[in-house]
Amino acid sequence: MKFRISQDCDYVSGYLRYGHLEGEIEVDSKEELKKMIKENPKELRDYMSLIVDDYEVNDYSEGDNPIQFEEIKEDN
Repeated sequence: MKFRISQDCDYVSGYLRYGHLEGEIEVDSKEELKKMIKENPKELRDYMSLIVDDYEVNDYSEGDNPIQFEEIKEDN
C-alpha cells in the first residue's frame, strides 16, 4: 500500500524570486480576447492564478502539527 503523507507548517520564511500568472478563459473569438487584453488587461487577473517559478526557503517549523495521511489508490 502507498500513502501520501503531509504535515502543516507553522511558518515558512524565505524569498519569492519570480513567477507568472496562468489560467483559462472562455471567449467567443480570438479578437474578443485581444480586445480585452488591449482595453483592460487587469480585469483578466480574475481568470488567472499566481504560479511561483523560483523561490528559496531559509527556514520552516512544523511545530506540533500532526502528520496526516491518505491512501494512494493504484490503478491496475
